[in-house]
Amino acid sequence: MHTSRRTLLAAASLAALPRAAWAQTLARGVFTHGVASGDPLSDGVILWTRFVGEGGTRIAWEVAEDESFAQIAQRGEANATAATDYCVKIDARGLAPDRRYFYRFLSGGEPSPTGITRTAPASDGDALTIGLVSCSNFAFGHFHAYGHLAARGDIDIVLHTGDYIYEYGADDYPSPREAVPGRTFDPAHEVVTLADYYARYAAYHTDPNLLELRRTKPISVTWDDHEIANNATATGAQNHQRNEGTYTDRLAAASKAYFDWMPIRGASVYRHFDWGDLARIALLDTRIAGRQRQLDYRRALGMRLLQDGEGAAAAFDEFRRSQLHDPGRTILGAEQEAWLADALAQSRARGQPWQIMAQQVVVGAQVSGEGAEAMVSPEAHGNVRRYARIAERLSRHGLPWNLDAWDGYPAARTRFLAACTANANNAVVLGGDSHNTWLNNLAAESGDRLAAIEFAGGSVTSPGLERALANAAPGQREAMMRAANPHLAWCDATNRGYGALRFTRDACEADWVAFADVRSTEMQTPTVTRLVSEASTNAGPGAWSPQHVDIRHPR
Repeated sequence: MHTSRRTLLAAASLAALPRAAWAQTLARGVFTHGVASGDPLSDGVILWTRFVGEGGTRIAWEVAEDESFAQIAQRGEANATAATDYCVKIDARGLAPDRRYFYRFLSGGEPSPTGITRTAPASDGDALTIGLVSCSNFAFGHFHAYGHLAARGDIDIVLHTGDYIYEYGADDYPSPREAVPGRTFDPAHEVVTLADYYARYAAYHTDPNLLELRRTKPISVTWDDHEIANNATATGAQNHQRNEGTYTDRLAAASKAYFDWMPIRGASVYRHFDWGDLARIALLDTRIAGRQRQLDYRRALGMRLLQDGEGAAAAFDEFRRSQLHDPGRTILGAEQEAWLADALAQSRARGQPWQIMAQQVVVGAQVSGEGAEAMVSPEAHGNVRRYARIAERLSRHGLPWNLDAWDGYPAARTRFLAACTANANNAVVLGGDSHNTWLNNLAAESGDRLAAIEFAGGSVTSPGLERALANAAPGQREAMMRAANPHLAWCDATNRGYGALRFTRDACEADWVAFADVRSTEMQTPTVTRLVSEASTNAGPGAWSPQHVDIRHPR
């Protein structure tokens, strides 16, 4: 694919001709999976489509200021080839800042659907509204969050913090009994090869809500583990076995499919861009770039996990001292840590009030509260009850329940929050992964201010604590977690949905838009919970303050 000055001039010279006359020279074929845009800058945006041609590869693209494409802003040509699974990405530059645009791709036959996108402000910028999504398991439910976001007129950009697809086969997660009718995985087996990953992305992009979201909103993405395999790192994953080939080959296949199908700029998941003088948005990679292998309580502690007494307490303390708090353990890697500190410092020097970091996993420390085991359904598998019992025991020793989050890398978290404190004006961390919604106040090491606030958004469809702790009364899971974690301002351990965060120079207003039932094909009216954080000039963000619950009609 290419976009050159010669191509642009040639296309411009054809602009006066009727479309049919010059479009006939393009390849004939089908735009198979809609259009998308992403990673907006003040002068450009990434455009994406997939085109399968009949004996040719050459297509064209146009960006216009009007839906009728009478006022063309930029145009060019590209090639759709098998080398990228017929996906085409264009970095359309030379656009005006802070403007809405229409775009489309053209062939010798029918054009693609018309997409809507926008550019970022070059300066100024009084407001920014972000849609936050993660964890969209196709077989667990319908993508109501995507459809609701697509219909909103106030969303400037959508950030997806990972688990865009899931790698499992149809007999795993969910089980055939749990899968929503008509939403089973395709292909039915676990995806391992490049062809498998391509097929899974193609299947996901038959969903009308996902297609509409990509068509109507610019989207910036970062991956988590299921774009590769469960609990992935650079060197291995829990859900990769020897009979599935080498992990190196699998990671390469998953990475190529991801970059081909996503409207992402460049070849790195971690990157940043500015929203005028208001905010810098940094997308991080806590999964592959620098993460060391997760610790495992079972490997480290064995039967001590099921015991009480002085021996068990000593084993827990030794694990904490020698392994968990090892200062050499990293989740970002030294190179990305330095890159982030510099990006934050540049943003602060520019005077941007907000530094927004979209990454994969929960940052706030999290222990299980007392009473978790009693919330497990009597019909649950014995492993679920054992897991809840162990989580309670760990919490009594001050140990987290999830070592795949920042809780498994506390020294790295200390460095991360120190970088936020030293280099940011008002740091906001966005995340996903846990399938539940957690809004945390993250204290600076000094204890006299916040280093950052966190909105770790819930999932689009993937089930959360309500699946394991199904015997809880309404609100009981949330009350348990808040009692055990005083920095937790608010949480939802029951519903699926998305976040909507509006940034102004004075405050961040965050909505959690929750859907009670994603198994139903019909989208219900969501429940909205709103929290607000006020910005400061030199003392970090203000703590989350709950404003209202059960607002039935978000703007």
